[in-house]
Amino acid sequence: MQLLAIILAYALERTVTVGKNWHWRRLVLRWQHLEFEHTGLKEWKQNGLGQLVWALIPAFLIAFVVALSGNLLLHFIVGTAAIVLSIQCPQARIAYKEYLDSANAGDAAQTAEALRQLRLASGRTDAAPVHDLLLWIHLRQYFAVLLYYVLFGIVGVLVYATLRDMRRPRRTSSINWQRAQFMIDWLPTRVMTLGFLLVGNFSKAAGAWLSSVGNIPGDNFSALTKIAAAAENLEPESSDDVTSTALTTVALLKRNLLLFIVFIAVFTISGWL
Repeated sequence: MQLLAIILAYALERTVTVGKNWHWRRLVLRWQHLEFEHTGLKEWKQNGLGQLVWALIPAFLIAFVVALSGNLLLHFIVGTAAIVLSIQCPQARIAYKEYLDSANAGDAAQTAEALRQLRLASGRTDAAPVHDLLLWIHLRQYFAVLLYYVLFGIVGVLVYATLRDMRRPRRTSSINWQRAQFMIDWLPTRVMTLGFLLVGNFSKAAGAWLSSVGNIPGDNFSALTKIAAAAENLEPESSDDVTSTALTTVALLKRNLLLFIVFIAVFTISGWL
């Protein structure tokens, strides 16, 4: 069931347009701002822990109801829907297409604007080359969702997507929130980059991957981009070439995703999933 849900969800994400109001991020933000007057909830939600617990209630409630039903068909439908709503990133897809079109047309200004939109979609505040942004978007919007669904089912998908998309709770320091984001992305980063070793240059990337397991470098973004650069040549072919690195990165990500889907299929057939 997990394999079918993953394949169907990824197919639907590419073929069916989901309204913005149904993206999990929008649902979480609306839930966070839901107010109950004349109750103790309003005061309870003022502290950081209360806001965090409140934001996670829908994820655990949905997973609990599905588990309580014991219905495999319902589990399949809700699991597929959870993945579809959690991997929605139309802004990044549009920005990537505009980046390629404007770069091929030689429009430097529009290319720079498309790159800026891609950075906004990635959630990064610092400047980064296009291939690094594509790696980060794929990790957080696609691969991590797949991994947590395989490991923990519906609750894994929705809890991860909630923590990824929710606003930082009040009275929670940015350092603590960044640490929490680091923790939820740590495992997906190491598992995804392990795939880079298998579909790319193993000998060059192995050392960087082993270092990343020991948290060197100390952030997931740097570890991800460093290992990808070692596994695949992401340098532009010439100084005026601004599309080859993006295309090479997307090809690497597609091979990597296909590899893990094959692994999931093998584990499913073997009865391990």
